Amino acid sequence: MRALGTSSTLEEQARERREKLDKQHSVASNVKRIARVVWWTGFIGVFTLGPIALWQTGRADAWLTIAQNEAIRLSADFGMTVRNIEVSGREKTDPNALLAAIGKKPGTPIITFDVDSARERIEQLSWVRTAAVERQLPDTLIVSIVERRPLALWQTDQGNHVLIDGDGAQLQNYELGDYLDLPVLVGDDAPEHAAEMLTIIKSVPHLYDQVTGAQRIGHRRWNIQLANGMYVRLPEKDMDKAWQRLAVLDSEHDLLERDVLIVDLRLPDRTFVRLTPGAAELRRNPPKEKKGSV
Repeated sequence: MRALGTSSTLEEQARERREKLDKQHSVASNVKRIARVVWWTGFIGVFTLGPIALWQTGRADAWLTIAQNEAIRLSADFGMTVRNIEVSGREKTDPNALLAAIGKKPGTPIITFDVDSARERIEQLSWVRTAAVERQLPDTLIVSIVERRPLALWQTDQGNHVLIDGDGAQLQNYELGDYLDLPVLVGDDAPEHAAEMLTIIKSVPHLYDQVTGAQRIGHRRWNIQLANGMYVRLPEKDMDKAWQRLAVLDSEHDLLERDVLIVDLRLPDRTFVRLTPGAAELRRNPPKEKKGSV
């Protein structure tokens, strides 16, 4: 009987321990389960409710600004600052004006540099036709420019001479004496139409070498002035054919060597020539031969 009593006691004790362990495991499991739910709820809340709360309280912009400033500071600490500015294509553009247009000095963070705004500022410079700007990390700005090419001197209504390019753009910051060999154009709309005319004139090099100026007539056509004082009246249409005709006349008749004041090429099928006053007078009143001359 004692043995049976002992066995019963042991079984009861074992059962009590199992019940106790089961209870403990059940509580621990529930605690863990609850903890996981709380953790994920908090995690989701940070990334959803957090920005909403910041936005509702008006602090989102402030936090974003702080993050941006910190990113800029860290990039500078890692050496991502402007240390070199490499420029190609510059000949006439003032270097100080170009540096001011770039807008960044050595030592400033390179990631804050706005390449599009810089390009727009550079293209506002008188001598710059087009520009390209790019960042080369970690510390270099690459600036490539294409400068305008002087085409002619435009004489304004005030009698001033302004250097222009093929687009009719007025250039600045130059020495006028460096461009006195360029043709002088007259006419309020001459700059806009000069490129087409001069392209045609240059097609016959030996004639272009004699050109000193051109006058825009009636917003329609050109009169060309040559170094020998001759004026060539070109037509409104087919200007290139008329100029080639002048080249043929000069080749066959040495026209540029004669005492001719005006060559009128406005009609496609005929050419009118006006002599200089002296030559015209000699033609009207040729010198008489002296009597008794052999």
